[in-house]
Amino acid sequence: MTKNNCITEKRTFKQLTDIQRGMLEQMAKSGTYKQAEMARELGVSQPTVSRELKRGRTRQLDYKRNYYEQYIAASGARVYKENRENSHARDHNKYSAAFLAALPENLAPK
Repeated sequence: MTKNNCITEKRTFKQLTDIQRGMLEQMAKSGTYKQAEMARELGVSQPTVSRELKRGRTRQLDYKRNYYEQYIAASGARVYKENRENSHARDHNKYSAAFLAALPENLAPK
């Protein structure tokens, strides 16, 4: 019996829209929603909500000079955008000329 490790199904990941992030911010501020309830309201999975809350968590200072953490939608969107810009394939120029010259010889069937 062999196991097929090939994944041919199309992934259905969806990112939160700005409207969904704003709704999430309001739900997080109210403090009455659990993550699962937020996910149901937004129509996304609970891990998506968890990652977004973690991504957009910002340290704030209140008027008594006490720090607290709060989710801010704009911060989450900014961090998401930065992560997407850094998730591209790395430049092939980082490889040395000697490596690129030896590559065809080593890849040829023997």
